Amino acid sequence: MSLDAFGRRGFLKISAAAGGAIFLSTATGCASAGNSAVGGGTAYSGDVAITGLASLIHSAPFFIAQSEGYYADEGLTLEHIQFPGGLDTVRGIESGIGFGTSSTIPVFIGAEKGMNVKIIGNVYTAASVDFIALPDSPVNSIEDVRGKKIAVSTPGSNSSYFAERTLREAGIIPGKDVELISVGSASDSWTAVSQKVVDVAWTASPLSEKIAAESGAKVIWRSRDFVTDWSDTCLVATGSFIDENTEALKSWGRALKKATNLISSDLNKAASTYGKAIGYKPEVALEALKNSQQFFSLDFTDAQLAAVVAAGKAQGQLTKDPNMDAIVMRSFLS
Repeated sequence: MSLDAFGRRGFLKISAAAGGAIFLSTATGCASAGNSAVGGGTAYSGDVAITGLASLIHSAPFFIAQSEGYYADEGLTLEHIQFPGGLDTVRGIESGIGFGTSSTIPVFIGAEKGMNVKIIGNVYTAASVDFIALPDSPVNSIEDVRGKKIAVSTPGSNSSYFAERTLREAGIIPGKDVELISVGSASDSWTAVSQKVVDVAWTASPLSEKIAAESGAKVIWRSRDFVTDWSDTCLVATGSFIDENTEALKSWGRALKKATNLISSDLNKAASTYGKAIGYKPEVALEALKNSQQFFSLDFTDAQLAAVVAAGKAQGQLTKDPNMDAIVMRSFLS
């Protein structure tokens, strides 16, 4: 899907209802903001764009903030709009939605292209791509993939980048010691492994844990085992939206902080809420959040941002060093 094909209001709107069900509908409402304080926040009603909302672990705080009432406590009535990719999300934010969360590299790409987008906070600080194999596979570690085939999404994708990077870190040369095959989505990748077209599939949490629970598949390695500094997803807003809705954005940050604190302090409760929201079994949601518990943070480090920029340049997505001071508002949510 693309923003041009459907328009901003054509994307799916996703919200957690009482009882945890996910409702999908076309987005039709309009954003509005006010100055009346609710629970210390500023009343705001509108849409928020989120990359891979229902399928990627970085979205857990958004579901939790909504379901646990943290949005409501801050006077926020938000509808989550799912976008399929980071650059689509950035385009949606820049084209009128105003704010949301995206993979971090696309924000720098958008800024280089002249989009008025700024990063106001971090979300998920680990490289999110995992690599899995069948339970009876002879592949038990990254060292065992020599001479094997690994499924990735597409050339230039995160899965392709992290496959190449982690393999090289392990002393394995893609194209020589191992073959990378583009197969598409994570579910397509697992299908390719199941049909023994490839030996190892790329995936990402919580799908990694779901596949493992249902099939006995084993996670061979995670990109974060080799990449220690990373900003996977971040909070984004346009400059004009920030100027007009500063307090609402700060309220959003406080709600998300409460959600990340819940993940840190009460994993079982957080996992129960998250599992209901995405339709996963409680034990699978718990395992997924347990594996990612330490990687939710709204704060940045220079090393994380530098690693993202270096990856963008290595893939040819960025042609120059971005003006960090103009793009990253490090203390906005402080």
